Amino acid sequence: IDLDGNGFADRMYASDMGGQILRFDIFNGKSPDGTGTDALVTGGVVAQLGAEGMGSPDVADTRRFYSAPDVSIFNDNVQNRRFIAISLGSGYRAHPLDDSNTDRFYSIRDRYVFTPLTQAEYDSFTPVTDSELVEISGQVGTVIGQDQSGWKFTLPPDQKVYSNSVTFNNEIFFVAFSADTAGAAVCSAGVGRNFLYRVSVANGDPITNLDTIVSGEEDNERVEELAQGGIAPSPAFLFPSPEPGCTGEECSPPPIGCIGVECFDPGFENFPVRTLWTQDGVE
Repeated sequence: IDLDGNGFADRMYASDMGGQILRFDIFNGKSPDGTGTDALVTGGVVAQLGAEGMGSPDVADTRRFYSAPDVSIFNDNVQNRRFIAISLGSGYRAHPLDDSNTDRFYSIRDRYVFTPLTQAEYDSFTPVTDSELVEISGQVGTVIGQDQSGWKFTLPPDQKVYSNSVTFNNEIFFVAFSADTAGAAVCSAGVGRNFLYRVSVANGDPITNLDTIVSGEEDNERVEELAQGGIAPSPAFLFPSPEPGCTGEECSPPPIGCIGVECFDPGFENFPVRTLWTQDGVE
């Protein structure tokens, strides 16, 4: 990520199959104290959401990340603060029929948006764990408090996340896959089922009028089943150009969301504008 717009990467995020999330700061010619070039990159583990680091974990905790973190900046209206959201889901891609663990979708809050950390700070950092995150499944209107590090959504037992989520317009789109157990029973190929989830980056709420949700249907409002089988790719958004010669906002066709060849209306307005900004230094 290039946070200051100078053309050089300032931050990296990564995940691993031990259920960890890692963060790295890049200093581009200066060490963390600004005096030399002895430390180009500092970094470490910022979250442990699976078996790694647990010593003797239960099978339910053996979550694996096969997708890359989806990173976005958002403002939380409750706390009136800016965060980086690190969002991704777990799933055992090598064994899609294995339902022994508890897979989840996570959105972790990184409070140090523009602040790089020294290696000493990383070494003393206590990683966020699964138990510290707020469970949002089965409810809406969840408040993420000042002392909480984000939210988690426990997936149905048969669903796993194998592709990257995409955050746009303060909404997270991700696809969960359910393997075809009937096909496995007779040793034949199964196409499985795919489910598109659409939730708020702030607290995982469904993107709908919350007042109309029937009790017990909260999670159904977050998801819709797709028509395609196989492991679906990540969501993508397309912004069609206006017709030649047409000017004005009314000429902009609405954006299109696509998962492979299966497309949908994301409900966004197509009014992109160029934004230029710089971060001023503080004496």
